[in-house]
Amino acid sequence: MIDTIEQIAASFGGDPRHVALLGLLLGTFLVFLAIVVTFRERSHDATARRMRLAGAPTDIFMAPDHDPAGLAKAFLPTEKRERNKVRRDLAHAGFRGPNAVVVYYALRTGVGLLLPTALASVVVLREQLPLPEAVKLQIGQLGPTQLMLGFAVLIVVGFFGPAIWLSARASERRDRVEKAFPNALDLLQVSVESGLGFDAALARVSDELAVAAPEISDEFRLAQQEIHAGRDRETAYHSMADRLAIDEAHAFVNVVLQSFRFGTSMSQALLAYSSEMRQRREILAQEKANKLPVYMSAVMAGLMMPALLIVTIGPVVLRYIQGF
Repeated sequence: MIDTIEQIAASFGGDPRHVALLGLLLGTFLVFLAIVVTFRERSHDATARRMRLAGAPTDIFMAPDHDPAGLAKAFLPTEKRERNKVRRDLAHAGFRGPNAVVVYYALRTGVGLLLPTALASVVVLREQLPLPEAVKLQIGQLGPTQLMLGFAVLIVVGFFGPAIWLSARASERRDRVEKAFPNALDLLQVSVESGLGFDAALARVSDELAVAAPEISDEFRLAQQEIHAGRDRETAYHSMADRLAIDEAHAFVNVVLQSFRFGTSMSQALLAYSSEMRQRREILAQEKANKLPVYMSAVMAGLMMPALLIVTIGPVVLRYIQGF
């Protein structure tokens, strides 16, 4: 292999290291491109086709889950439960669409390949790069064991880094939704009490919250678009609650569906649920407030005990040191 690289470099009058690096970069790019092209799928769901003809976004629909085949087996989880979990995490973070899982794993694989490739590029081209001489000297002194360890660390960081980022993004989005959901419910209640139907009220609240709470606004709008495309109301609302990923959303959907099912007043149902949600939030706030003294005691004890021990025991220790 090395002789072949040297022959190719000699034929072009170049450095064998540059030829090897070029081959590594090209191979990484081809692997990443093959992953993306192989995993690329299109949703053929009838509902999605109607949405596309109507001019509405189709990224709210998820393609039917199939077991990975061919090259996909090396990158996608083989268990359906794991794929569904990743799909839910992506939806909680705001990434929807039929190919969200595929793009996510393709990105993780690509980053895991590009980071060690970047390290190899720096090692091979350190003389041509505008780096300080001390840095070039340190890079030149790296041995094979250190380089292999660096490659392994970068592969792990590149593959698991996007997962950590996705979890943090989903948590931030869930916090924003949880803080803005009571206001959305109040607006919805006022709209229903003013005489609007529930669907019209949901659309009106979606428009009003487009700036203040874009996450809730998008989910309300997408639920309405699913219903207009032909999906049944119960499935659309439960999907919306799953994407919002908060307990209040699931309870809200149950209240709405029960009101539709039994023909009760939607305004009274929303009023009762709004009052119950406020009481629950007040209880949670009181629970957090009651936990604060315990947390403060632990922090104060951890910060004050060392100082107290130094003040009380320190002089005795010094006397014993001087005496013996």
